[in-house]
Amino acid sequence: MSFPPDLIASFFASLSSEQGLRLFDALPDTRLFVKDANGVYMHVSQGMVLAHGFIHENAILGRTDYDFIPAYLADQYTRDDKRVLEGNEIWGRVEMVMRHPQCHDWYLTSKIPLRAKDGRIVGLAGISRDLEKTARFASPFTQLAPVLEYIREEFAAPFDLALLAQHAGMSKRSFQRHFKKAFQMTPSGYLRQFRIGKVCQMLLETDETISAIAQETGFTDHSHLIREFASAIGSTPSAYRTRYR
Repeated sequence: MSFPPDLIASFFASLSSEQGLRLFDALPDTRLFVKDANGVYMHVSQGMVLAHGFIHENAILGRTDYDFIPAYLADQYTRDDKRVLEGNEIWGRVEMVMRHPQCHDWYLTSKIPLRAKDGRIVGLAGISRDLEKTARFASPFTQLAPVLEYIREEFAAPFDLALLAQHAGMSKRSFQRHFKKAFQMTPSGYLRQFRIGKVCQMLLETDETISAIAQETGFTDHSHLIREFASAIGSTPSAYRTRYR
């Protein structure tokens, strides 16, 4: 016999808004956040507070990303937020985040829209988890940890599906299926996203030419990088560098 859904709804309706959210404070490597439709933080876990060098959540609540995060990262987060506020969900996006002030690392971020009782989207909720630690210890990522480590170190190497599958100890077909289930994208899509993140980092932290960056990040040439970068970021590499430097 199925449990009456109205009793379930009644139970959750009786809880205060804070019930359950504080449990995320027990996960220091997981950042939980809730924003309203204007991108204003309404709730954050302690892990996120500490990651940004603050002591109390009041340093973040009521503020937006632009108040305490570099603009080039805030713009990236805002682009994704806009998609979510339009009704889309983002699962397993690999992105560069601030681990603490002036220090960046790679995280796995998922976001979903939050709806009012009348169906209107009034905000979003998301979590970000350290990519390496997630891959080592959390199913279904565990088997893929050697693959992510390989991509992290050899991201400029030509895409080789058979080699990646070998690192995971799977057949190519099984690896593709397992990878897409875990990350909601293909292995080639993941590699492309990782490379674009590296390009962003190099554009801001080095004075290398676009051609040199293309060569060092695995793109075939200057033109290939420009096409992929414009598709992912919405601007040319040169415009991105000029804007944020």
